[in-house]
Amino acid sequence: MERLLDNLRKLEGKKIEPGMVSEALSSVDLKSISYESYLQGYDTDKYNRIKICDTPLQVYIMTWPPQFLLPIHQHRNFWGYVIPLKGIVAETIYGYAPRKKKVFLHPTKTHKEGEAIYEPYNMIHKLQNTSPLEGSITLHIYYPPFYTFNGTMIFDAQNRRMAVLNENAKVLSWDLPADNYESVIENAYDVEKLW
Repeated sequence: MERLLDNLRKLEGKKIEPGMVSEALSSVDLKSISYESYLQGYDTDKYNRIKICDTPLQVYIMTWPPQFLLPIHQHRNFWGYVIPLKGIVAETIYGYAPRKKKVFLHPTKTHKEGEAIYEPYNMIHKLQNTSPLEGSITLHIYYPPFYTFNGTMIFDAQNRRMAVLNENAKVLSWDLPADNYESVIENAYDVEKLW
């Protein structure tokens, strides 16, 4: 982990682009990153977001209990990479056509330990641990390092609702206090599969 963090720190003061982070990731063996020391004091059977550093990129580790998922969400003002360190992570990518009131669902792809998953600006997706028995652990690298969820859309495909988070939101969730949402729209769209 330290070698990767050192390579990311070398980007300080530069205009950071995705290719630069990809190069830093390719300079280490992502399947053998030593991360265990960062988990001390955390219950890894629960969801955790453990911050490692804030500059020049935000880096953190997430622990995912079996079948845990984040809501479908948009990367409105940040981009980055996710690397499974232990277990698998499934990603489903979505498209949103507001005028047609449709959310388009792409096939889900499963990523294994050591794979780098690129997450561009404005991407709409869902990440989850699909294992019914085993937890998973992921490494997240995001730019810019200080972003907010203000203006970020989250989607609830099962109930066809959408919300826009405001500056009070610190996590992506449907279970936040009412003052964390700029708006919540019921019956906001239909879902269409793209396969």
